[in-house]
Amino acid sequence: MAPKPVVGVNERSALLVVAKKFYLEEKSKVEIAKELGYSRFRVARMLEQAISTGVMTISFDDQGTIIPSLSSRLAEEMGLREAIVVESDSSEGMVRQHVSAAAADLLGRTLRPGEVLGIGWGRTISAMSETLPSLPNISVVQLTGTVGFNFNQSPVEIVRKVALRSGGSSHPIFAPMLVDNATTAAALRQQPDVAQAMRFFDKVTTAVLALGSWDPIESQLAEAVPEKQRDELRSRGVVAEVAATLIAKDGTLIATDFADLCIAATADQIRRIPRVLVVAAGARKAVAARAAIRAGLFNGIVTDRALAEALLATVEGQ
Repeated sequence: MAPKPVVGVNERSALLVVAKKFYLEEKSKVEIAKELGYSRFRVARMLEQAISTGVMTISFDDQGTIIPSLSSRLAEEMGLREAIVVESDSSEGMVRQHVSAAAADLLGRTLRPGEVLGIGWGRTISAMSETLPSLPNISVVQLTGTVGFNFNQSPVEIVRKVALRSGGSSHPIFAPMLVDNATTAAALRQQPDVAQAMRFFDKVTTAVLALGSWDPIESQLAEAVPEKQRDELRSRGVVAEVAATLIAKDGTLIATDFADLCIAATADQIRRIPRVLVVAAGARKAVAARAAIRAGLFNGIVTDRALAEALLATVEGQ
């Protein structure tokens, strides 16, 4: 980059006066020329000089905005129906806000009356539920049980908030996502309120799910699993999870016995949903996202630049 021209103190001061009058006070070049005794052409040259000398700089706040070219490239190279990639190089919390806001906006623009929206669980999905615009009249169903004790991020609370935005019906699951044994899980699935919600799984037209990474650990579900069990699952090759489905790096579904312990939509049920959006961010989830794509567990994604570029790098590295 060429060095900026050096100007004296008096000249910088004069340039600054003209720039402020034009950009801050919104005066025309003719008005400035008349006020300062300059020609209109001199004012125009001074405005150009103000930028070229660095007296004035122009910046754009593109954080949270969609990157069309990267979105299209990601969808094409990953074989996805849709991809929304937003610019975000902020803190983890701000990145989550940017991605969740983009997901909320996408749902607001694309959901149609009469749809059945399936909602998963995760911090970004929870943030999404806070920023949703008004939605058409739809049914909202919870696709996973509850993990942890944070009520505000509970999938039950998420489903309630989303349903309020649409005025439609809600179908929560008042049960834990993970239990100690398959017998208990089977019994919970037969409870009338749980069974009623789960019957809606096959009616879902659009689903919004979180993506969990197990290598490295970027998953609230993985964090909730006892350490010994988590280490054993990772030793079997688990790198990702969508709902309660555990996935190996090559996209193979593994540790299916784990799904027997969970109250959640199955892999087969997810694959039958016409539109499945994953909402995720951060380059550390690239391996998990690639595995889930190979497994055919989602056909759309809302993400940030870091994860999009890391995902594309996994293709280039093949």
